[in-house]
Amino acid sequence: MFNLLKIFLIGFFYLVILSSTTYSAQQITGEVSVKTTLRICADPNNLPYSNQNNEGYENKIADLFAKKLGNIPVIYSWYPMTSGFVRRTLDAKTCDLIVTFPAIHEFVQNSNPFYNSSYAFMSLEERNINIKTLSDPEIKEKKYKIGIIHGTPPTSYVAKYELFDQAKWYLQAADPRKQKPWIDATNDLVDGKIDVAILWGPLAGYEAKKAKKPIKIVPLTKEETVSRGKLVYRFTMGIRRNEPEWLKTINNLIKDNQEEINEILRGYEIPLLDKLGDPLK
Repeated sequence: MFNLLKIFLIGFFYLVILSSTTYSAQQITGEVSVKTTLRICADPNNLPYSNQNNEGYENKIADLFAKKLGNIPVIYSWYPMTSGFVRRTLDAKTCDLIVTFPAIHEFVQNSNPFYNSSYAFMSLEERNINIKTLSDPEIKEKKYKIGIIHGTPPTSYVAKYELFDQAKWYLQAADPRKQKPWIDATNDLVDGKIDVAILWGPLAGYEAKKAKKPIKIVPLTKEETVSRGKLVYRFTMGIRRNEPEWLKTINNLIKDNQEEINEILRGYEIPLLDKLGDPLK
């Protein structure tokens, strides 16, 4: 799922805190040098995460952190969120922080989590579809057409509940610069070609916000676990291994600014969950 979650998910940051909630760049001593810039690893065309026009939530979080670190400049190392992203950016030391990265991942050193989200149902508000799980008998009874991206975790549930005949499949994006199946699924939902779409929550929320018709988002948090079928994920920020002071700084930035981070994420309609998997209030 680092490619559709496999994919879009990436995070970052660096060092020491003063006694207040401001962070002096002059007092930030990293494992490499004093920080005078915040160097971010990011995809140049991967909304709602990031883009070169500074329109993604990662861009906004980077701006927030740079301000807290003493109004230092943000500098980006751009590379598409495809195979080799970490190797060509963070590991190459062209940048120091990936703003969104799946928790417990061997490629990076993970910060503390800064948000939880899940896959989600999308349906048109006007249809008044109230299903909350893929096991809901209404799906079969009313023969809902389900839009789903091939190879993503919800496909395990489609198999478990024998819904293959009702599924419309979209190819997983090998290169998000050229393929955006979540946009195709959302457009098909709006056009009535499918009844329900199942997308990764941050993509679902972002596309629903842009859609021409009101779309209801229901996080898939009530499903029983099946093999390869995890639907709820935690996200951290990613830094290089063996940089304990930078890790400490990032964790402090997350802790001290969590409410502002949440507000940024809510601005992109990302379904936020608490530690128990319930919608974050």
